[in-house]
Amino acid sequence: MRPFRLTIFILVGVLYASAFGKDWIARSIELTINGRFDQARALIEPFKLQTDSALQAYFYDASVLNSRMSYLENDRDGRAFIEDLDSVLALSQRSVAKHRIDQARLYFYRGSALGYKAFYQGKHGQWLDALRNGMRSVSDLHKAVELDSSLWDAYLGIGVYQYWKSTKLKFLLWTPFVSDTRDKGIENILKAVNHPCYSQYMAMHQLVYILLNYGDFDQAWYYAQKVRAAFPDSPFMRWAYAHSLYKMHRNRQAIRAYSQILDSLSMDNPNWLICHLRLAELFSRLKDKKECKKHLTVIFGANKDSYPQGISRRVWDKAGELEKNCAQY
Repeated sequence: MRPFRLTIFILVGVLYASAFGKDWIARSIELTINGRFDQARALIEPFKLQTDSALQAYFYDASVLNSRMSYLENDRDGRAFIEDLDSVLALSQRSVAKHRIDQARLYFYRGSALGYKAFYQGKHGQWLDALRNGMRSVSDLHKAVELDSSLWDAYLGIGVYQYWKSTKLKFLLWTPFVSDTRDKGIENILKAVNHPCYSQYMAMHQLVYILLNYGDFDQAWYYAQKVRAAFPDSPFMRWAYAHSLYKMHRNRQAIRAYSQILDSLSMDNPNWLICHLRLAELFSRLKDKKECKKHLTVIFGANKDSYPQGISRRVWDKAGELEKNCAQY
């Protein structure tokens, strides 16, 4: 699992619902956060056939698929994901909102669906479409909070977009055309974190990676501990916790955290490979040649072609560098 995904709304689709109550949406959120993707989809599927819940059902199914693709670092669910998003967009266009609150929620669903689509298109090199849908997405989310300022979940999507847009375009910040909205992005994410809304913990999850990128390690670590305590079995929260330790160079603690993750992974999961790489790097930092080489041997002994090409290339390149470093001590 990568330290962060350049996504406007990574996992935001599992946010907007009753907060871990008894209803089907709440249960699907809990299952998704804990990595039980097939169970979440099976729960959601019947609601696609019901008129009053179809829009939400397609939206949350897309959320599950996005989360699974993110976790497994592949695009196997890509076609179903896009089909779900197209259904959300079509249904949101046909829906009639009688009240401001209902209209705000339609903007939220449509904006989040467009955000998902923008991320997916950007990942596949469709930059113009990604930019267009990204702008439409954040416009819809702004409309949502204009109609209902207490729709705290929408602030997460807005904030994530604001932060990563500025980060990835930082080479243009000196121009009058691109402003630095990183602080504003963090401020908006904190609105979701600091209010009892449904996206509170996933906002914290995003904030961990953003604050690490921003350089505020103390606050990142604070939120990493909170999400790990709230969802100790969640693969997403466990990675955020381990990555925080890694970035702070708390090497021995990070080794324990990644070792625990590794114990839960099968060899066919790309994160198994990434975990071994991270452990090799941590032992390299400690100049523990024996343990470093042990994990490098596992990597070089794996079938490179059985993993996504981008991941295997990145892992093997980094492992080669570590092997050279290892030879020096």
